[in-house]
Amino acid sequence: MLNKIKLTEIVAEEFGTTPNIIRGKSRTRRASYARDALAYVMHLHNCTHEEISRLVNRHRTSVTHGLDRIQARLASDSQDCVVYCKALEDVCTEADVQIKYKTNETIEED
Repeated sequence: MLNKIKLTEIVAEEFGTTPNIIRGKSRTRRASYARDALAYVMHLHNCTHEEISRLVNRHRTSVTHGLDRIQARLASDSQDCVVYCKALEDVCTEADVQIKYKTNETIEED
């Protein structure tokens, strides 16, 4: 597993933001999307919700909701979600994890 700092940098670069914004208080769409992506990649690296919440400076339940939003975006066909999922796939590739898609209440690997 890449370290948490490197994962944060990878996500920040792909989503056009900075690690400080991801960890900060910003509630912009860009910051929120990047924060959710970082939580997802860390989740795929078997980090706990508590570990993720400490890194992104959010409550554990916020991390859980973010992961739920990721699954909804992965299942959606809207253009906004397609662009987001492409960026998420690029992050997962660089972070050396395999993205997982949720279909019919089961998790399938790409």
